[in-house]
Amino acid sequence: MEHYIWLSMAFIFIGVYISKYLSYKTNTVDVLWFIIIGAILGNFHLVQESHALEFLGDIGIILVMFALGFEEDAKAFIDGVKKAWGIALIGAIFPFLAGYYSAIIFGFGQNSALIWGLTMTATAVSLTMMTLKSLNLHKTKAATGIMTSAVVDDVLSLIGVAVLLPIILSGGHTDTLTINYSELFITFGKVLIFFISVYLIGRFVLPHDNGLRKLFHLGNGEYAVLGMFVIVFFFGAFAHLLGFHPAIGAYFAGLLLKEEYLNLGQDEFYNIESIESIINNLAFVIFGPVFFILLGTKIIFDVNILGEVILPTVVLFLSVLVFQILSAGGAAKFTGGYSNKDSILIGLGMLGRAELAFIVINIAYVQNQLITQQEFYILVFTTFLLNISVPLLIKAYTPFYNKMKD
Repeated sequence: MEHYIWLSMAFIFIGVYISKYLSYKTNTVDVLWFIIIGAILGNFHLVQESHALEFLGDIGIILVMFALGFEEDAKAFIDGVKKAWGIALIGAIFPFLAGYYSAIIFGFGQNSALIWGLTMTATAVSLTMMTLKSLNLHKTKAATGIMTSAVVDDVLSLIGVAVLLPIILSGGHTDTLTINYSELFITFGKVLIFFISVYLIGRFVLPHDNGLRKLFHLGNGEYAVLGMFVIVFFFGAFAHLLGFHPAIGAYFAGLLLKEEYLNLGQDEFYNIESIESIINNLAFVIFGPVFFILLGTKIIFDVNILGEVILPTVVLFLSVLVFQILSAGGAAKFTGGYSNKDSILIGLGMLGRAELAFIVINIAYVQNQLITQQEFYILVFTTFLLNISVPLLIKAYTPFYNKMKD
């Protein structure tokens, strides 16, 4: 069995390499190719199920969430809340409702409906920004609106996951939502403890010269990345202790770490550019893709199941697409004060689903079997279609955008 683990790892990293190559050649998001290649590896039994591999995948998604948080600036996030709260809030509520009621329409229970809704909330800003950059639209007002709104939207989605998933898990495998109000009160208390603790650490511990910053300066910065790992897994362990996914803690660890804590100077062993390069390679090139490859291996091609999921997938995809564009675009127009052409672009730019969608799917299906295999297919296929729609729709809209007046 140990032999199969090492062979599976070899095939996984071959799959990662192929996915990166296809992503580069087709100018599409690599996460989609990870899942496709993972499905191929799983159906040809080239990757065997293993607790060790699943654990490695968990490490990968923790690093991905940390890297995503590290890319964001806490101050910019707070400023973004002030400017883009309407787009983020309204643009998250309506896709959630689209997912929720799509599940209800097709006869699934309350727990499933909540999971469908959560999966459809977080926006894949990296996919949109990559598309805008390729079309030379990345410096427009709309691009700024998409970026700030997506950051706020992702954090709102993280809070939603932190609050709702423990409630769903407490209901077990029943078809209806079971709410234990004492447990609900405890859950909200844990959420409050977590965010207060995050604020206090970010406000009083990390900025202090004698605090955790010393982790980054040991040996002229040679162990800065190691120091970051200490904080990442501390936050992950703290989040897990309170009943949340460790990736949530990792995201906020990244959000709290500021550049000045790590900028050790050009003469030091490492500088901020090299540290970011190491973190991004570990998260997005080495370990993070393992999570998505393994998720893809869960898609076992079955003609009967594929026939059953076509209609729900189309309904969920179209409902999220319409509700997302109208809600985010309308909010951009009426709460953000954007022009008509920028509002439409913002609506289109908020369509992509982020890594958080796959985290929710993984927790619900792989770890806890809260949704069926049929639902797993529906959610993965819908996410795939939404992400494919982003570059296609924005590219189709670009000629009209360039002709329209501000």
